[in-house]
Amino acid sequence: MKKEASLSIIEDVKNHKFLMIKHQRGINEGCMNFPGGKKESNETMEDCVIRETFEETGLKIENPVQVGYIEFPTKEFYVYVYKSTKFSGHLHEKADEVTLYWVDEDKIPYDEMREADRNFLPEIIAGKYVKRRFIYDENFHVTDIIDL
Repeated sequence: MKKEASLSIIEDVKNHKFLMIKHQRGINEGCMNFPGGKKESNETMEDCVIRETFEETGLKIENPVQVGYIEFPTKEFYVYVYKSTKFSGHLHEKADEVTLYWVDEDKIPYDEMREADRNFLPEIIAGKYVKRRFIYDENFHVTDIIDL
């Protein structure tokens, strides 16, 4: 069954930082990436990224802009990547799910990220739109990367 999800890259432009999360459970336990989650049947993808960002961080993002589309067909997972530079609220984390970190752009912990995230993130940060397919093997390792 096809699953659609959002990924929310939040940039604090004034301080040159990005909000990252470290997963405390699930398939991404121990990995760093960004807030996001599965789309519900009654919402648009933009609604999804706003809701998921708020649920995981406490921040209300404004005017998220789609900056990428990532496919993981062997996992039947399709991710719409958004970037926001305008947000309000106060950080609050669900400590049993994620830990939140503001990270300097030049200190993004690529070595703590999954291979796919390490692959597309530098291009998105550089202002490029990324549309890519990642093929995984049974051990959750990328075996092929295809630009769409």
